[in-house]
Amino acid sequence: MLKSLLQFIAIFMICFMFSPNFSYTEETADTSSFIRSHTSGGVNIRLRDEYWSTFERQGTPTDNSYNFFLIRARAFVDFKFDNLMFHVMGQGVKAFDLPNDSPFGPGGLYFGASGNDTGPGNFQIGEAFISYKDPGGVYLKGGRIPIRDGAEVLYKDAKKLNWVIKKRLAERLIGTWDWTNIGRRFDGGTAGYSNDSIDVNLFGSYVTFGGFDFDDGLWKDLDDVVIGGGSLTLKKDFILPNTQFKIFNYYYYDDRNPAIARAGDDIKINTIGANIAGAYEVGSGELDLLLWIAFQFGDFGDLDQQAFAFIGEVGYQFLNVPLNPWLRLGFAYASGDDDPNDGDNGTFFNMVPTNHKWYGSMDANAFSNLADAYFQLFLKLHCKVGLSVDGHLFWLASDDEVWIGGSGPFNNSVFGYAFRNPIEGNNIEKDLGGEIDVAMTFNALDFLTFYIGYSHFFGSDGVEVVFDKEDQMDWFYTQATIHFNVGK
Repeated sequence: MLKSLLQFIAIFMICFMFSPNFSYTEETADTSSFIRSHTSGGVNIRLRDEYWSTFERQGTPTDNSYNFFLIRARAFVDFKFDNLMFHVMGQGVKAFDLPNDSPFGPGGLYFGASGNDTGPGNFQIGEAFISYKDPGGVYLKGGRIPIRDGAEVLYKDAKKLNWVIKKRLAERLIGTWDWTNIGRRFDGGTAGYSNDSIDVNLFGSYVTFGGFDFDDGLWKDLDDVVIGGGSLTLKKDFILPNTQFKIFNYYYYDDRNPAIARAGDDIKINTIGANIAGAYEVGSGELDLLLWIAFQFGDFGDLDQQAFAFIGEVGYQFLNVPLNPWLRLGFAYASGDDDPNDGDNGTFFNMVPTNHKWYGSMDANAFSNLADAYFQLFLKLHCKVGLSVDGHLFWLASDDEVWIGGSGPFNNSVFGYAFRNPIEGNNIEKDLGGEIDVAMTFNALDFLTFYIGYSHFFGSDGVEVVFDKEDQMDWFYTQATIHFNVGK
């Protein structure tokens, strides 16, 4: 019943917005004109083809080479009146040729989470919320909402700082996971207060199905997976020029059967942390930096959670030389459990993030029991063409904890993180190897963008003890997005 009602509301609003302008009476004409003057919307269509050649184990009836195609079309409508906004976004999703016997990678995850269907598709309500922003600084939002931790504050006059916040800070622990075809959203609300100097934000919500699940993704909430917390942001220029400071506290609760099976009881974890993001004019270019640290307490099932993580990044872009080269270096560390026989869990828990942005584009790693030393290079080949190269070296933070992958729960059948144990007779090895990611972006038209990318994972001892048949992995993709907005 709820699914049918939400479908009807979304389709009605979208059709009304794009329908021809007509009226039966002067009164209805005035009403129609009023609605249209306060209504805006848009469409985003994404087409992506992916080829994978993945890790594989001996003696398994699998095919580690596969290709599949994904389509996602989103349409949204916003109605704004004074300080209120009503927002609805629906999406249609479809996959073609998903593999039914893949040993690794997203192909098998889509297939298994979508009823073992090689061509699943669905219509889903991605977002539906009401927001209020008072001129005095109070703001509220409730319904089906996106939550991106770290991105609570952006600026109209700080392009480089906004890039650091959106691309290198936001969604480390809580994110919309939109690289997958379904994405993730949250049923709950946020509230806060903001002025020229500070922003105080509070939130609480259930987590939806999503990610790889075509059948139920974004239609249902996960059974008792709850997040909540808040942050205090000291805005740029309040303490230092063009530098933002933030402290945060996030809570994660999960008592689904897969969580209890993994941890022995409910998971109740509190994450306390702080971060700094900045961008500065230095010499003939721009310097940027990011520092992030977090500590975890609570219960990982039967064990006491005691874990920590930190991230440091620095970059410099040359503005007055050809190609405007921008080189960035970073190191990310998430603790692993160093004593499996005591009563503590020292493995950092990654919550519900968007990991595709961070620890290699092939999504082989979660931010748990991981050390990642990396670089990024961005080149502006043309006003419409950009090139990026990312390189990573991975190793386990502790060789008493296994290699972990995933980006959090996406249905009630799986925990959301894979703990990759060595095959029988092998011990855990810390050196996972490295990854190189190369991607090119071509802005062909204002509404049309093409992407092409290639990645290779150079598996080392830590991968070989888990995947003894094939410890190398390749990924190639092409993507096109069509996007346009109408109205205000």
